[in-house]
Amino acid sequence: LFFNMKRKLKGSSKVTPKLTDNIVSPNRDDAEETTLTGALSKRYKNHKNPAIIVPQAPQKTLGSRTYEIQQHQEYKIQCWAHTKLGIRCSSMVSSREGEPVPIPYCDVHLESGDGALKVVRHPFAGKCLVARYDLPAKYRIAFWGNRGKCQTCDKEDRAISYFPPDKVTGRNRNVDGTNKVNNYNGVLNPGGTGDVIQYAACPGPNERQNMRSTFQYFGIRNGTIGGREFITLEKIPKNTQLCHWYGSGWWGDRGMKRIDVGTRKYPAPSRKSTKSNKPNSKS
Repeated sequence: LFFNMKRKLKGSSKVTPKLTDNIVSPNRDDAEETTLTGALSKRYKNHKNPAIIVPQAPQKTLGSRTYEIQQHQEYKIQCWAHTKLGIRCSSMVSSREGEPVPIPYCDVHLESGDGALKVVRHPFAGKCLVARYDLPAKYRIAFWGNRGKCQTCDKEDRAISYFPPDKVTGRNRNVDGTNKVNNYNGVLNPGGTGDVIQYAACPGPNERQNMRSTFQYFGIRNGTIGGREFITLEKIPKNTQLCHWYGSGWWGDRGMKRIDVGTRKYPAPSRKSTKSNKPNSKS
């Protein structure tokens, strides 16, 4: 996938949330957060308790009936993002290029990124992605970028392969439930966009991933932009890095060595030790 530490390395890281997609909250984008007034400002800016972030509901598989309805009535989905104050965005997102399921961010959060996350400076990797608030397991984040051709490995690489979803179901699955991998349609390049997942690090040898990509894609074949779903695998404490596995060949193809990326200020999840399976002396 992508990591922005290539140049650096050459020279020398009690609330039980419920699935919901119906949180009604004021639609406050990042530009408006600094101008909150009255009761809302007092409630969120001076509140002693941090925001409670809950996971969004998974994308439903669309049926043929839903597809027929879409031809007459535009399909909409609630923006997945939160503001920097931890308020779920209430904007509804419509299809941008005739795709069955749009990238689940409103225009504001396409540019600013999900406010529940933040991009910070990393001592040797340039930048990294961390949690602004405690995040629950199964929190969904969308990677997105401009569709185009894959560049060679000697150039900065933050793109991911793109497999556009079925125009009826909105999924990328065959009839038997297996992933559809014969519909490659270039790569999604996040350069110059507001995407934040491009800054998520790959865990080092003594670390593990705490989020992963799924095979849920957004967009349409030969479209201008597209996206892919990522999901957290566990609870992620505030200021912890979000890390995902780049693939076994990513580092070798670029002549780089994988190293640990966690720091004292922005830790990465440590690899869980496994107990050796010693034979039972009583057996």
